[in-house]
Amino acid sequence: MRISLNKTEVLDYAERYDYSGDTLLADRLQMAAQRGYLTRDDLIEVAKWKWRGGRTRQLAGQNSDEDVQEVTRVSFTTGNERLRIGALLVLQGVHWPMASVILHFAFPDRYPILDIRAMETVEGPKSYTFESWLEYTELCRKTASDMGVTMRTLDRALWARDKALNPKRRKS
Repeated sequence: MRISLNKTEVLDYAERYDYSGDTLLADRLQMAAQRGYLTRDDLIEVAKWKWRGGRTRQLAGQNSDEDVQEVTRVSFTTGNERLRIGALLVLQGVHWPMASVILHFAFPDRYPILDIRAMETVEGPKSYTFESWLEYTELCRKTASDMGVTMRTLDRALWARDKALNPKRRKS
């Protein structure tokens, strides 16, 4: 994996990013992170933002509020990266991309969103494992830091670059 964009390109592509609901979801998950857990309703909102279809929302809705709170409390408080993302994966409807959305908006300076568009931009794998997620996360942390941009700016740029080059690709 590699990010071949320079800072000017990152800023340019980030400006082109056009996907609604970011601010509302970011605010909601920041409040969840401050309280220390997500609610079932928070999880359903993440599913709505990440996947426009209803199937993932239905699956996310099958989790009890108690399960969502407990699982996300573990994820939000651990210092162990494998447990942080791995805990989220036990929830119905949550796979690597959606788990990465939760971490991205709950901890905006630490985690990128795992997405097929971003993976195309960095020439990354299309099937996800803990190792590939961690490698991508560390690459994005280093790149954002080296460029002096936020993780959100870098994340938007990686998504928007592939959107510009492949406008018909489905979001995932």
